[in-house]
Amino acid sequence: MGISVKLTSPTTPAVEQAPVEVPPLSLEQLKTYWGEMLEAMKQDAPKLAEQLQDRELRMDGEDMFVIVVSNSYLDSEIRRYLVRMLTYLRTKSGRPLLNGRVEVEYEEKEAIVYSPRDKYDVMLQDNPALDSFRVLFSEVDY
Repeated sequence: MGISVKLTSPTTPAVEQAPVEVPPLSLEQLKTYWGEMLEAMKQDAPKLAEQLQDRELRMDGEDMFVIVVSNSYLDSEIRRYLVRMLTYLRTKSGRPLLNGRVEVEYEEKEAIVYSPRDKYDVMLQDNPALDSFRVLFSEVDY
């Protein structure tokens, strides 16, 4: 024969807590927290912290910010640490719904195609003695 003892603990009804109103996060506050986060990151990822030092930040809504980068390599590097970065920023700002994303803005540069003759003419302006080598070595092309 076995004896069964059922111990019940008194249950207290859960008290619903009203959500705490947090003032909107401004860009200046975000930049302050961003700087503190980069200082803390210098031990774990010093190279990434250095690259993120002067990056542009934009607010995109109340709980969303954007990190603007110039190439996709930096985008992939940031994504590896994004969860840790967001955890730090959420804790510091007191905004558990704070989120961020990386946006790549490529810089357009004008590309000019130079012919070998154009390059030779520019080098000849810098060093006129180059023309005497052209006479000595006539079989060498540009």
